[in-house]
Amino acid sequence: MKYFIHTLGCQMNYSDSERIASVLEYLDYKKANDQEDADILVFNTCSVKQKAEDKVLGLRKTLSALRKKNKKLVIIVTGCMIRKTSTQKDKKKDKVLERMPEIDIALRIEDLSGLPSLLQKKPFTEDGLEQYFHITPKKETKFSVFVPIMTGCDKFCTYCIVPYARGREKSRDFDEVFEECKTHVEEGAVEITLVGQTVNSYGLSFKDKTSGNFAKYGASPFAELLKKVDSLSVKGLKRLRFTSPHPRDFSKELIETLANLKTLCPYIHMPVQSGDNAVLRRMNRNYTAEEYKEIMNALRKAIPGCAISTDIIVGFCGETDEEFENTYKTYEEMEWDMCYLSRYSPRKGTYSYANLKDDIPAKIKAKRWHRLNDLLKKTANKKHAFFLGKNVKVLVSEQKGKTCTGRTPEFKEIQFESSKNLVGKIVSVKVTAYNNFYLNGEPNPKHSS
Repeated sequence: MKYFIHTLGCQMNYSDSERIASVLEYLDYKKANDQEDADILVFNTCSVKQKAEDKVLGLRKTLSALRKKNKKLVIIVTGCMIRKTSTQKDKKKDKVLERMPEIDIALRIEDLSGLPSLLQKKPFTEDGLEQYFHITPKKETKFSVFVPIMTGCDKFCTYCIVPYARGREKSRDFDEVFEECKTHVEEGAVEITLVGQTVNSYGLSFKDKTSGNFAKYGASPFAELLKKVDSLSVKGLKRLRFTSPHPRDFSKELIETLANLKTLCPYIHMPVQSGDNAVLRRMNRNYTAEEYKEIMNALRKAIPGCAISTDIIVGFCGETDEEFENTYKTYEEMEWDMCYLSRYSPRKGTYSYANLKDDIPAKIKAKRWHRLNDLLKKTANKKHAFFLGKNVKVLVSEQKGKTCTGRTPEFKEIQFESSKNLVGKIVSVKVTAYNNFYLNGEPNPKHSS
């Protein structure tokens, strides 16, 4: 019996998929090479944008064809699309099951430990698999791992479905996170990425504070957690990353901590969404463009050479030409290393869908997107030019033939040629060329790992 998992969305979803794989292998399933060969097919979904959800809803013909070929096929949908764990047999079931009769099980990721019962297989034994965070992940790689430290979101941005899909913020036990990180390092991890919907909000939610579990970690439990994980450098940890933070919880204490970590990679993804204060208010982002810029400047001062990427939504409800120009000017001023641009689309279930008018024509959204995308290319090219001729440390994540692909500490993707098997190793590479989105290089005579 075999399983196959399609993962859509953010790094949190990829972390979730590793735990899904662990549960299925606990049930004696083996990983299939593709969905055609699977007896259990899992879609771990993203629903931040309507288009992401529509991709899954558009699979009905494909799923029907797969079921005809394998009548015993079990199809599961989990992730952000799911509001209620249920099966087709339940009277009250998730809406996805109603819309897609081809699916057998809708599973909230928090209910993952109950999957064996839903499959009518053997129940979990008392080995620490009863709760989601306690499930040992089936790691895609041993050298680079994702570790979830919290789930949910309390920010309630008006365009975002995540608080409704994932629920309110709940942080994972401090010692439990550290022990998982320690185990990964002992098993060969040189890079750890801490993940959460708003990762730097760790330990700060009302629920977390009232539980009393995080009071001893001061004003920034996340900063204390980073210090603790950073101490694993003596055991072999070389790179520490996190994603994605929220500007509102980027405190001075946290920035000071980041400046003193031994393993922190000089790369931070910090969404801005808009450079105009009126738009930010309509988005319920709870900071101003000026406050965001202060954080950016403080980070760049504390961590010289730190690469910073961001997210921007163009064409949000009511966005005027002047408001867009403020975002464009902010981009020119901030010169982000990379930006993930999107055009606003109403997301059913959000505040903006119910209460704000999607009144920006598609042509104007496209025009604004292309203007920012041109600026993105120009800025990214300038940032990459800085590395030309320099030696960089690359953690190789993939190798096809002689072509190696990896990331620098600044999260710059780079390719180079080598006849040696370098996957999982940190290699010294000289940058010989660049374009808007990646670097090219050649390995130094002596590789370092």
